[in-house]
Amino acid sequence: MKSILTAGLLMQSFFLLHAQYGDFGLPLQPNDTDAVDDLIYYGELNDMSGGYHVGDTVFNFTVYDFEGNSIELYEELAGDKPVILINGSVSCLRFRNAFNFVENHQEYFVSEFIENTQDLFNYIFIYGIEAHPTDGNCPSNCPNTISTDSTVTQASEYAYRRWSLESWTSAPEFNFPYPLYADNPDNAVYNNFFQRPFGLLGIECDGTVAFRGDWVSYYLMDSNNTTPLLNWQDDYTSCSIDWIEDDDETGGDDDLSDQPTHAFEGPNSGYSNGTESHIPTSFHAFPNPASDYVTLVASSPIGDAVWFNLSGQRIEVKHTLIGQNTWRFDVHSLEPGFYSIRIDGAISRVLIK
Repeated sequence: MKSILTAGLLMQSFFLLHAQYGDFGLPLQPNDTDAVDDLIYYGELNDMSGGYHVGDTVFNFTVYDFEGNSIELYEELAGDKPVILINGSVSCLRFRNAFNFVENHQEYFVSEFIENTQDLFNYIFIYGIEAHPTDGNCPSNCPNTISTDSTVTQASEYAYRRWSLESWTSAPEFNFPYPLYADNPDNAVYNNFFQRPFGLLGIECDGTVAFRGDWVSYYLMDSNNTTPLLNWQDDYTSCSIDWIEDDDETGGDDDLSDQPTHAFEGPNSGYSNGTESHIPTSFHAFPNPASDYVTLVASSPIGDAVWFNLSGQRIEVKHTLIGQNTWRFDVHSLEPGFYSIRIDGAISRVLIK
């Protein structure tokens, strides 16, 4: 009887969920000579609307620290503490200020909050794209502020990213006693989870986003945000995602052969790491939200417009060419929810009602 009761209690606190969300992970740490993908177009100046939103289901990923130790998101989600994912970069002043105990900025409150709650939350820190490098292109949605450092580069190879990570964690002026993991060369974590230099995601154990902060410093300095976070932790129930591998033999819902390994990326899809800059096409999608039709008006002739659902899958949407720079899409058949449209590296998010 005791064993049956124990099993029943375990079942109440540990659920097993089947998932077919996709995986951005790499089975081995990338080579130092692996080239880092070009930066995509993240929106206009100060547009922090990209990345996963509350209610979205996130893909899995595997990333590595300087020493080659790996972490897999879905495994972390199965733990007994809710996962909070945070990204940052050496040249992001808000990220630096939040952990700089020497200069004691107001944003240092972030470090104190994380330190005081690290037993409550599983904080995972990701280092990737530099916000304001001294050499290389900045993300399109970040102010073109020049870093005061002399050697902060936008990584062109994985080695630069790995060693920048090491310089950050070993710097004496920063209170950062946490593991820091480098985004992979395809920038998949930054491109899909964040698209902003210092963002936060609180993720449920089933892979859905419960909390989102566009700026970690402002978010954690507001009790209207931290109180729900702490309440979330109090009520948190563990579960596990049972990853379903694609065996290339099954069909239907469990066939993952059409799942992308990394979305919204590719050569010449935005600002490159080289000396030349590619200026992507900008466009406007309206009405937004929409229920019948979506019209796209672009700054230049549209060669191809690609639609993605929240899982990062490419979908086909019927369209009519109205003019060289204008397309009309029939969205009657789409399920309600958010979709992303990409044209020449530019991305717009639309809500279908």
